[in-house]
This record gives sequence, structure tokens and C-alpha cells, in this order.
Amino acid sequence: MVEARWTQLARVLDSYEPRTLTRPDCTRAAVLVPVQLIDGELHLVYTRRAQSLPHHRGQIAFPGGTSDPTDDSLEDTALREAHEEIGLAPQDVCIFGRLSDIETLSSRFLITPIVGRIPHPYAWAPSADEVDIIFTVPIRQLLAPETECREIWDFGGHTLPIDHFPIGGHVIWGATHRITRNLLTLLEGGD
Repeated sequence: MVEARWTQLARVLDSYEPRTLTRPDCTRAAVLVPVQLIDGELHLVYTRRAQSLPHHRGQIAFPGGTSDPTDDSLEDTALREAHEEIGLAPQDVCIFGRLSDIETLSSRFLITPIVGRIPHPYAWAPSADEVDIIFTVPIRQLLAPETECREIWDFGGHTLPIDHFPIGGHVIWGATHRITRNLLTLLEGGD
């Protein structure tokens, strides 16, 4: 039963053709979408960005960042950043595949999400300069229809409808919400 959950996720991602975007005016980045099996359930691993960061402080995120010229691939970027941010050793990650690229409009990043299996339990070593908290959310909870919300938020006098997951005192929104939603849609049988 436990292996069946991993097999389903691997099969879904193996048959998926992610959309690749090219935008020369955007900065390339990659995030790792870490998945753990906890008590027989698949969980996504999230971080809360440190309050001391200059951008997106206190927001919920997947570990990741800007591609470096020394990275051989976007998978390498995601693994390097996950190691720097939360102490996840690259050899402890089994990469299942990519999700479709997303573009952030405000910060002009082009993000490639990389989905990977990681062991549970794990001895996290978060960088205090980058991460305040590491937590997990069961995919089952994210899939529950009442979990996802849409509200009108005010951004300096501009109001926008924002889809988000308010879970356990955290609010998953923005690029992290979009990446999560894309994975959930795949798991539900969509594309």
C-alpha cells in the first residue's frame, strides 16, 4: 500500500508533459517540491521564508532559487537550493519529474518546479538566514474542496482575487499556491 502511493505519483509525473516557458526578460529559477510519506499519507514539505529576507519575507514557499551558472540543470538548481535552505542532501532526493513552468509577474521569475521523494523522518538543518519554519501538509487535506479559498486582497490600493490554502495557521498563496494547485490537478487526473 505504501509503495502504491509512490508508484501512483511517479506514474502521473512520468506520463506528464510539462509546459516549458521561455522568457528572455525573466530570471530562471527552480524549486524542489518535496514529498514525504508520513503515516501512510503523502505530504508536501513547505518552508516559511525568514523575516530577515529582503523579498517575500514570511511567505510560505518550496525550497528553491535562482539558477546558477555552475548548475548543470534546473534539477541541480532545485537540489542545491534545498540543501542550502533546509539541509536536504541531494543524494536523499529521488526526483520524479517536473511540473509546468510558472512565471511570477511582480518579480519576473520563470520557475521550474521539480517534484522529489524524500525520506521521513528527516533531520532538517534550516538556514536561519533563509527559513523560519519547515512543515508538512497532507495532500489529502489540500485536495479537500473546503481547503482552497478565493478572497479579494488589497495590495497598496489595488485589489485582486487571490486563491490560497489557509492551513494550520499558514497561508499558501502566490507562486507556491500555483505550483501546489498544478500538482493537485495532476493527481486528480487533470492536466
